[in-house]
Amino acid sequence: MFRKIITVPAAVYACFSLSIFQAEAQGSSPDAHAFSFEDRLTRDWGGVRRTLAEHGVQFQLTDQNELWAVPVGGSQPSNNYIGDTTGQLSVDLGRLTHLPLGTIGISGVDIRGHPFSNQPLYVFNQVSGIEADINLRLYEVWYGQTFDHDRLDVRIGKLDLSHDFMGSDGAQQFLNASFSWPMVPDNNLYDQGPASPLSTPAVRVKYKLSKSWTMLAAVADDNPIGAGFLNEADPWNQNQDPSGTRFHFGTGALMFLEAQYHTQLWGKDGTYKLGGYGDTGRFPDQADPTVRHKGNWTFYAVADQVLAHLAGKQTIAGFARATWAPPTNRNQIVNAVDAGLLLNAPFQRENDVLGLGFGYGEASPVLRRSERRAGTLAQHTEYHLELTYQFQATPWLLIQPDLQGMLSPSGGVLDSAGRRVKDEAIFGLHSSMSF
Repeated sequence: MFRKIITVPAAVYACFSLSIFQAEAQGSSPDAHAFSFEDRLTRDWGGVRRTLAEHGVQFQLTDQNELWAVPVGGSQPSNNYIGDTTGQLSVDLGRLTHLPLGTIGISGVDIRGHPFSNQPLYVFNQVSGIEADINLRLYEVWYGQTFDHDRLDVRIGKLDLSHDFMGSDGAQQFLNASFSWPMVPDNNLYDQGPASPLSTPAVRVKYKLSKSWTMLAAVADDNPIGAGFLNEADPWNQNQDPSGTRFHFGTGALMFLEAQYHTQLWGKDGTYKLGGYGDTGRFPDQADPTVRHKGNWTFYAVADQVLAHLAGKQTIAGFARATWAPPTNRNQIVNAVDAGLLLNAPFQRENDVLGLGFGYGEASPVLRRSERRAGTLAQHTEYHLELTYQFQATPWLLIQPDLQGMLSPSGGVLDSAGRRVKDEAIFGLHSSMSF
């Protein structure tokens, strides 16, 4: 069984959620003189943007474009373009009204281009995180407020939970979608889970227990689109709600819990996370889609660690993330791992990053046995490799050349012509511009 999947990496969010915006989104109030717009092409709009920010109103527009070439592998060579434009508005009601209120936020995304990871590549995980159905859609809308001297942070609304859960800071530097939103939830949850460009009605709570420990929890609807789990006519289901304005309740509840530990090992910063999610919805059996199973769950662990300080501002950092979905009869991907190394400030360029990443996702043994009994090619494990370089050309323009390799796409599948899909070499060029 093969179905299309879609995520947009949290790295996209990081590109345009700058420090000032993030501070306001958490309900804090930076000093009015601290606002700087040097990292945006349109600067401060002749002072208008600074005045709005001093009153708690911030707006940002980010445009991303990608060109991809697949000269080797897949079902056929291809060249592809994809892109999106995202707008965010944040209003700090406390700063605006001088009352003890929180922050409201709203964002939308305009998606263009044609996804290519399903065909002709036939992969479990997207080559790019910004592949999606062509739509102009609402992304997030929420209200957030902090309590207990900012130790408790509560947010409610239509949320992308990948911003808070299962994330690795190091993994966000890569373009392959599985580094930002892991392959396990991406393939196993309704509509690939609450990850950009999709969001879902949710309540998210974050509590800082101490300098080292942070706890996060969320309860959400488990079906961002509100459509069925399998849809042969529209596998991504995004066109069932092209505007993103549906607030669905009724399939089941998705619950996340995560503990974060911030520490120093050998004098170097590290963050370690342990968590899991549970879903009360019903999921099709991997051997017989007409059979449904009640409930689903997954566990995960994430590590981000600075490994060495080199000359000047250069550092080497590593990351690793493992996800495990025990119910093999209702999950297409039962375990996956992502890991990599990052050289920060290569050539002494402070904002550049050179990264090498690796990952794999293993298909369910129940699915594999079913395919063998049916006399078809059995899916096993897909592997992905990525070499990438983030070049900060200007404070507002990021250029990122990228090279990926896909080994055993979808763990071994046949294309529409009945031929086994070959291993793939993929060349990409990404740009992100902040206005």
